[in-house]
Amino acid sequence: MQYKYITNYKNNDILRKSFNELTEKTYSFNFVEWFQNGFWDENYIPYSLADGEKIIANVSVNKMDFMLDGAEKRYIQIGTVMTDKAYGGQGLSRYLMEKVIEEYVNKVDGIYLFANDQVLNFYPKFGFIKNKEYQYSKLVDVKNDKQILHINMTDSINRIKFLETAKNCANNERFSMYNFGLIAFMTTGPMINNIYYCPGEDAYVVADIKEGELLIHQIISLHRVNLDSIINSFGNTIGKVYLGFTPYDSEGYEINEYYEEDCTLFCLGKDFENIDKRKLMFPTLSHA
Repeated sequence: MQYKYITNYKNNDILRKSFNELTEKTYSFNFVEWFQNGFWDENYIPYSLADGEKIIANVSVNKMDFMLDGAEKRYIQIGTVMTDKAYGGQGLSRYLMEKVIEEYVNKVDGIYLFANDQVLNFYPKFGFIKNKEYQYSKLVDVKNDKQILHINMTDSINRIKFLETAKNCANNERFSMYNFGLIAFMTTGPMINNIYYCPGEDAYVVADIKEGELLIHQIISLHRVNLDSIINSFGNTIGKVYLGFTPYDSEGYEINEYYEEDCTLFCLGKDFENIDKRKLMFPTLSHA
């Protein structure tokens, strides 16, 4: 191949800049602030092809530690799959996917990714299969007024307190992710305005509120919380709650197969049969 295969180059300023430019061009975001803030750690590794010092194709690996019903799991999540349009049609993504799978398939409990609708026929070529997820929801009748506090994450003191808690957070889900870099990316980037604090439980909540519906992405605290107390703290304007994770106690919840546009789950490895059998959901905050 006429291009250079490179990986794990986050500390190379020229290559990292080119990687960010291709990411911006492809996905309309970049990792500049994430790196500058020190959140890009050893768990996020780009596997790329370069034309000189220009990144032209990439498949990134996210090393993901999970806890599933008390059992530790090590997965690889694939993300930031992209090829510069000027270099399309040469099989560059296929080459990188094969390199990544070859390196990790026998080292981890499984490999997974969330695919855009336009590329649903691409990943089965490598042995990936579509997998179902299940979301938990219920109607609620909250009597009390709102007690939850919105957190301004642009305030440095607020941000430091929140991130320190995130580094040491307890397990509040049956299927929990441990990847501080990814949590920091999401909560200081796309979800920076979705951080709340529940004084009654001394817990942070990453959530969306829209027209009387509450979506709780994740609870971040130093201890196990009472989920109903968290829900009630959002007040009596909330009529329905959706969870972006799998709760310990599913009593009272509807369990429905989950679908999100441009976010189809593909998995490689028998371990992922648990997702369907146990009616689980990858935490929404874990999507890379």
